[in-house]
Amino acid sequence: MGKAKKKKPNFALVLSGGGARGAYEAGVMYYIRTGLPKEIAHSNLFRIYTGTSVGAINCAQLASTAADPLYQGARLRKLWQELSSDDIYYADFQALSGFLVKSGFFMATNFFGLDHLLVKKAAEGSFPFKAVLDTTPFIRFLRRSISWSHIHENIRRREVDAVAIAATHMLSGKLTLFVEKNDDVHFMETRHLNPVFCNLSPKYVVGSAAIPIIFPLIRINRQFYGDGSMRQNTPMSPAIHMGADRLLVVSLHDQKKRLDFETDLNQYTSEPKVSDILGKLLNTIFLDKLDYDLAQMRRINHLIEDFEKIYGSDAMDKVNKSRDDLRKKGVNVPYLRRVLPFVISPSKDIGAIASDHLRRLLSSRRSLTAMHRFFARIVEGSMEGENDFISYLLFDRDYLEALIQLGYEDARSQHDNLVNFFMDLPLTSPETSG
Repeated sequence: MGKAKKKKPNFALVLSGGGARGAYEAGVMYYIRTGLPKEIAHSNLFRIYTGTSVGAINCAQLASTAADPLYQGARLRKLWQELSSDDIYYADFQALSGFLVKSGFFMATNFFGLDHLLVKKAAEGSFPFKAVLDTTPFIRFLRRSISWSHIHENIRRREVDAVAIAATHMLSGKLTLFVEKNDDVHFMETRHLNPVFCNLSPKYVVGSAAIPIIFPLIRINRQFYGDGSMRQNTPMSPAIHMGADRLLVVSLHDQKKRLDFETDLNQYTSEPKVSDILGKLLNTIFLDKLDYDLAQMRRINHLIEDFEKIYGSDAMDKVNKSRDDLRKKGVNVPYLRRVLPFVISPSKDIGAIASDHLRRLLSSRRSLTAMHRFFARIVEGSMEGENDFISYLLFDRDYLEALIQLGYEDARSQHDNLVNFFMDLPLTSPETSG
């Protein structure tokens, strides 16, 4: 009897959330499409795309261009190279003064017990405070920058199997997945994953990226949604539940901060500044449970290896045959299979890059918007290299270009491992898989 043919891996791209840090993801993708061997770079690598917040934006763009792999990387890089804060939020003096007046009125009415004024304003359709920033330009940017019809067409033609965008249902706090997929793709629903099947459009991406307080919440089907990072910043689970067994994960938290759990608290003796508090608040929103998820994945993979050593190489086939029988009876049970991740994350502190860029921006002769000057006052006096707050919200082109280049260089440093990963060969550095 001949040896069974090895099943072709099903690759998924998993993109994390992180505001302006999303430019890093564009750099990684650009290297994959231009720096890897042609047989890899020019092929349709990913069948499934999952993303949260800014990762959802990048996933939508990549899914829309999946039929043209070389153009896919170049288009995403160009999108970030041409992006500015004006495409995301209003940053002029009128926007800043409006924010200050509305937020001041909101706090004063609550502090002095004049909440009935808010109710009256809401009845008039002019609730005084929705968010720090007005993201009206963001919707227009998404409509003109991403071909949503091409997403639908690529899924119909099976250039892409599925796209899943994570958001948070704000009143319940539950994770919601907005999913567009081919009818042949099975989504294994669980208690923790609540899929809403739809044709993706800008409103779903805006909902996934709506950082509470900073960006306005988005109303979809009479429900309010906010940033998906509050529940799942690195959405590996949805990709697995749609059949992926190879995950390329791009994290937006630098390697040292992800892995360094032993922090010398003696170095933090001064009183925290506003920027420090805001930065840690955003870090909490974009909290990356990636290492925990990877540890869980390793445990399952080791368990599968033990099963195969003890019960034979066909042990998993027998387990899944048994589960297949249960599924036919209506029992919602997933197949057991080995899932291999490959993680790329920043080799440098993005908060430090943002801090350095802001200092150079302030010392240059370039004219700054009123909102940028406001941000500068907020971060004034914060610890050297700790301006995480500004790293999420600074959509300045020089800063974004620096992040694109960092993503490109980090992917290039993993060239051999990336080739082996996509060719389904052993990695030269196993720790890259988490």
